[in-house]
Amino acid sequence: MPVIQSLSLCARVTLDLHSLNNEGTEGNQQQTRMVHIIDQKGQRAVVNAISGDMYKRILVGHLVPLLEEEKQPLCEPAKRLDPDRITADETFTGPAKKHKGPNSELLTTVLTSCSLTDLAGALFVDKALPRKSCIEFGWVVGLPADGNGSPLTTTEQYFHVKYAAERGAAAGGETTVGKQPIFHRPASSGVYALICNLDLYRIGLNDITRTYVVSKIDRQKRAKALIHALTGTLVKPAGAQRNTQNPHIVSCEGIVARSSNSLPAPTVSPLNDNYRDQMDALAGALNGIQSGAITIARFDNLADGAKTLTDIAAQVELPGA
Repeated sequence: MPVIQSLSLCARVTLDLHSLNNEGTEGNQQQTRMVHIIDQKGQRAVVNAISGDMYKRILVGHLVPLLEEEKQPLCEPAKRLDPDRITADETFTGPAKKHKGPNSELLTTVLTSCSLTDLAGALFVDKALPRKSCIEFGWVVGLPADGNGSPLTTTEQYFHVKYAAERGAAAGGETTVGKQPIFHRPASSGVYALICNLDLYRIGLNDITRTYVVSKIDRQKRAKALIHALTGTLVKPAGAQRNTQNPHIVSCEGIVARSSNSLPAPTVSPLNDNYRDQMDALAGALNGIQSGAITIARFDNLADGAKTLTDIAAQVELPGA
C-alpha cells in the first residue's frame, strides 16, 4: 500500500432510539441537542445532532486500550481518560512549568511521553503551546428530510419512573414522589451524517521543528491503533445513557478517502444525497494535480466499512524515516 498522509471518512449512519448527547436538564425533563442547518436545497432546518466533541471522546475511549496493546507510552491522566491528558500529569507539568528551554524541546518530550497526547492533542495554556489534534470530527448531524419531505430524524420524550423497592407511604412523609421520582428522557432516531479526518502524517511530528521525533515503527503502531479506534467508534458509539438506551445501529454506508501526498483526503458532507458521487469526482480532480494521490473506497454496510478500515490499518505506511 502507498504511503498515507491523511485519511477521511464520510458516512451515513442510521441510529434508532439513542440519547448519546443532550443539552442538559430543565426540571425533570432532559433536553436533547438540536442544531440549525441549511440543507442541500438551501432550506433552514432544525435537527437532532451529536457533537464532534462527543464522537472524539468516544474514539478516545476506544483508542487508549489499543495504544496500551501496542506498548505505546501513556501518561497517567491519559490512561484514565482525563481530557487534559499530559497537562494534568503532575509528574510532568511540575518540571514543564519550570522548563527554560525552547518550546520545541518541550513538545518533543510531550510526543515521546504520551502517545494519546500526540494523537488527540492538548494545550499548555501557560506557555501558549498547543499540540493540535491529529483527529478531526464534525458534528454528527441528522438528515432533515428525504426527497418527499418526510423527516429522516425525529426525537420524542418518554416518561420514566425510578424504581424503588421501598416505596414508602402513598402520601405524607416519604412519599411515592420522593421514593420514585418521575422524569422525561428523549430518544432520537434517524439517519446521521458523519465526517472525520485523520492527519496521519502528523503522528510523532514536532509541529515547531517539523521533524519526526518518534520512530517510524512507533508512529505506524499509533496510526494502526487510531484507525482501529475509528472502526470501534462506528461499531460502538459509546456515548451517554447507553445503559438503558444502547443505540440500534440499523445501517451504515459511506466512503473512505486516502491521500498519499500533501493534498488532503477530501470530505463531502453526507447531508448531500450525492456525496459519494461528488467524492468520486473530487478525487478525479485532485488526481489531475498528481496522479494516484487520492484513493477512495465505497462501502454499503457496517461490515464492509469496518473491513475497509481494518484493511488500511493492517497495511498502513506513513511518510518519513
